[in-house]
Amino acid sequence: MPSSPRTLNPAPSRPQGRAADRLVQHIVGGWRCQAIHAAVQLGVPEALAPGARTADELAGTLGCDPDALARLLRALCTLGLTSSPSPGRFALTRMGRLLCAEQADGGPGLRALALWWGGPLWSLWSELAYSVRTGRSARQKQTGEAGYGYLEQDSALPAAFHDAQHAMTALVLDDLAQWPGWRGARALVDVGGGHGQLALGLLKAHPGLQGVVLDQAHAGPGARQAIDAAQLAARCRFEAGNFLTFIPSGADVYMLKSILHNWTDAACAQILQRCAEAVPAHGKLLLIERVRAERLRASARDQAVTRTDLNMLAGLGGRERTEQQYAALLAAAGFTIRHTQALSFEFSLIEARPVAAG
Repeated sequence: MPSSPRTLNPAPSRPQGRAADRLVQHIVGGWRCQAIHAAVQLGVPEALAPGARTADELAGTLGCDPDALARLLRALCTLGLTSSPSPGRFALTRMGRLLCAEQADGGPGLRALALWWGGPLWSLWSELAYSVRTGRSARQKQTGEAGYGYLEQDSALPAAFHDAQHAMTALVLDDLAQWPGWRGARALVDVGGGHGQLALGLLKAHPGLQGVVLDQAHAGPGARQAIDAAQLAARCRFEAGNFLTFIPSGADVYMLKSILHNWTDAACAQILQRCAEAVPAHGKLLLIERVRAERLRASARDQAVTRTDLNMLAGLGGRERTEQQYAALLAAAGFTIRHTQALSFEFSLIEARPVAAG
């Protein structure tokens, strides 16, 4: 008579075992980004948006191998992006719907961010050791281009980049729209504003505000299209230019979102000097950046800031900075910090004024 199966007792838990478990999850964590990237590339979110379907049904629609697609869908279930309401059937979750190209509220969702991180950005991370060893941009090593010149090397890159920036901007738009300094402001300049989604959102929230979106010429077509689509051409215009050399004057508020972290201290000094030439005595300079804490903890926010710090190192040779470091850069250009507040999704708002304003 065969013996009954033996029940194996789990190995006793050891502190070093728990540490190893956590470390393994860090080491293999890249699979999450690539699973999401694959799902978006294949069109899984849109195919599931109407309702639950089997892997076989989806495979016919998407042109995929049924078994392989089922394995991806099961992985997405563990990430909370899909669910399995009954055996063999898969549905899109609320989180998963954020990956659809069309959002119910008309917002950008996070599809573009998944495409950017899993695509053009991905190869930079394999070169991180090079950047740490040399202090140089891995992107410059790969493409020969510093700064944003690489966007001109592939006609599809500018749109992918600006779409990803739009997705990140949308995460903090509501917070920024509630900043009390908009009361009494008449005009803003969005410095390095891309397609102008942040400026347009703020103009919609504050009907008395006029706006200028300043960015390089490659952003112009997308910005003008966005301005026209928002029906704000009477209150907003795009101006092509390089903020290292010129920033238009005459506005009350100057806004730099995710700009300074792209650049070295020397380049930041140059940008802020152009701001000092443009901002009037009564004006305000807003920096929307990820502000690194002086003492880091193993918190989600601190991990996010250090993630982008390494991303800036490998990508553009920039860095995330502490509030004290921003204060020093601003002071050298004639600004003083009036207020700093945490925003949603890793960002902070630094409000600065010209020192002459008192």
